[in-house]
Amino acid sequence: MITTIFKKVLTFILATAFLALAAPTATAAQKGTEEELKERIEITNKKRVTPKEIKRFEEKLKAYFFEAVPDDVIESAMKELTPGEALAAIVITNLSKKPGRDIIKMKKDGKSWTDIVNAVGLKMKDVVKEVKEFQKTSGCA
Repeated sequence: MITTIFKKVLTFILATAFLALAAPTATAAQKGTEEELKERIEITNKKRVTPKEIKRFEEKLKAYFFEAVPDDVIESAMKELTPGEALAAIVITNLSKKPGRDIIKMKKDGKSWTDIVNAVGLKMKDVVKEVKEFQKTSGCA
């Protein structure tokens, strides 16, 4: 009787421990995906609602990407896309060295972030990593 209860409790503990160890692994597999990029974009958009907040965000973009991405590309992205999408487009422009207007146009034409990243020869995990780095460094997360 006691050994049966002990076996059931031990089985329960082992199953719970296995699930606890498997959960972070499942989450880690999702890192560097379009879904994570979309979450980062949404975080940026939620914090950029008023014109003053949007202007301050644009200034942080210009300071962070100083000389790497021309100011006119940043300004165009901020006018044509949401702040979060602009950040993603600017990061892709910076990493790929492709013209920013091309990246913005692809997004406005309805292409997914995965399609855009693939079209310019990047990896999504690198784009997500740089977006996160900008958000952390500039306090925009």
